[in-house]
Amino acid sequence: MKKLFKMFLALMMAFTMAACGAPDNSGDTGVYTAGTYTGTAKGNNGDVTVEVVLSTDKIESVTVTNHQETPGLSDGPITDIPAAIVENQSLNIDAVSGATNTSNAILEAVKSALTAAGADVEALMNAEAGDSEIIVLEDATYDVVVIGAGGAGLSAAVEANAAGASVIVIEKMPYAGGNTLLSYAELACPNNWLQEEQGIEDSVEQFAKEMWEGGGSLAKKELVDIIAANATDAAEWLRDEIGVVYQDYLVWEGGHSVARAVEPVELGPGMINPLLNYATSHGVEVALNTKAEELVVDENGVVTGVVVSRDGQTATISATNGVVLASGGFGANVEMRDHYNTRWETLDESVKTTNSPAIVGDGIKMAESIGANLIGMEHIQLYPFNNPITGVYYGIEAPSWSGEGLIYVNQNGERFVNEMGMRDERAEGILAQDGYVYAIYNQEVADRLNLEEKFASEYAQCLEDGVFYKADTLEEIAEHFDINAENLVATMADYNEGIKNNTDKFGRTTAMVTMEEGPWFILVGVVSVHHTMGGVEINENAEVLNTNGDVIEGLFAAGEVTGGIHGNNRVGTCAISDITVFGRIAGRNAAGNVK
Repeated sequence: MKKLFKMFLALMMAFTMAACGAPDNSGDTGVYTAGTYTGTAKGNNGDVTVEVVLSTDKIESVTVTNHQETPGLSDGPITDIPAAIVENQSLNIDAVSGATNTSNAILEAVKSALTAAGADVEALMNAEAGDSEIIVLEDATYDVVVIGAGGAGLSAAVEANAAGASVIVIEKMPYAGGNTLLSYAELACPNNWLQEEQGIEDSVEQFAKEMWEGGGSLAKKELVDIIAANATDAAEWLRDEIGVVYQDYLVWEGGHSVARAVEPVELGPGMINPLLNYATSHGVEVALNTKAEELVVDENGVVTGVVVSRDGQTATISATNGVVLASGGFGANVEMRDHYNTRWETLDESVKTTNSPAIVGDGIKMAESIGANLIGMEHIQLYPFNNPITGVYYGIEAPSWSGEGLIYVNQNGERFVNEMGMRDERAEGILAQDGYVYAIYNQEVADRLNLEEKFASEYAQCLEDGVFYKADTLEEIAEHFDINAENLVATMADYNEGIKNNTDKFGRTTAMVTMEEGPWFILVGVVSVHHTMGGVEINENAEVLNTNGDVIEGLFAAGEVTGGIHGNNRVGTCAISDITVFGRIAGRNAAGNVK
């Protein structure tokens, strides 16, 4: 297949550091005190530590030796920022787009190390870095163009490629993954291999019923049925073909009658990295830092490509067979979510989000501008319990999805909701408390899930940030957060009694685990915007529909950019089922009969 999309590197002229304001490296005494130095700065999720090796006249190496940043999302700055410092002998380095906080933390840590070494940090800050490599955009033609390199987009790309199509994936961020990268990548699938091993009875029909009813029976039932019927095949495809390695336990989220979700060992990166590696090793091209600006439509209303931009340049990437829109929802777009919100009191900037900064609804806007029908835009999901500092869900709140014990209490030490209920039910309960709420579990639960070993760095950071505490008695954790201790003790006793007798006062029927003895763990939590259920309307073939209900020829969509699949509330662990199933369908159908 003829490919005209030429990306080449335009290398700029070399420069002399001394002429650009860098430290004068001449002289017999040298500029630096040779040695190895360390520095630390605060990143997104905790401390970032670097090791800087200096000779007398040069920064020899910079290495990030310890961090708690999100895997995948932080890979770019952890690799690129140290390399740029050494290459340019400068601290005047641009942050990696989409990972500004991690980039700045690395730079600050290096400054700290160099300050300890007695280096002239100010001069290094003013030293001009060499011009970065420029990728020149040119018009190009492929069989299939995919917009978005998250789980849906990469699944579509792999399947289109397998159908014989030439494929390019356009991704505006400097890394692949989208929201999938940040997720635990739990995939709900009935009659899966772990259920069979554990003797858990399940069915496609039961899964479809629970997913549909969990969304208020407002989704397009035919789309829900497709996901339920194909989810297990999708999980096996990821495992056997793509190389995703799964845990040996099942995840049991609220809204499911049985445990039915499989989870990668390495969570979101454990799904994205194998997909990306598989795609690129089979000939799929991935253009990072490249933004889709608008869809190209011919005189017959057929989508024939996309206009892209990078570094002030634009180009048209044509698609002879189809374009797949997989650009995600709009959870990180405050203006957009506030505009469409009809359920929650406010979704302004005071409400944080679990989403990637890339998830701002640009694909939805592009599709709407050419006549695509939008469906369910008012349905915006809040994740019920998140770190109040980062806005992101805790790994150490794992008991809530594991089928183990955990309770939520308010400042008065009282329970207020079924902790294993649907996400909207829990979010409403938390918002009604008019302040912080708390999640509590005990040592027995933590030990059964191996939480303290698995999430050691998160516990340490949350303790430092003041959002986690551990103590021997309920009275101690209550005192630490100024909770009514007498009520908390009574609440736990009442909870245990209800669990023993299967008469939980909030109707809990899953994760029926008593918690009798300490030590006790307590977390502070708030709600965050998590998932937007609305988006472009599609049919069973993942074809995008216009406002008249007709197919927009040449345009397919999958993932959170679509609407009508999850109704008014997405049941936990169903998103990965959705994006993989419909990503594959979109890719195959976009490829069509490759000429």
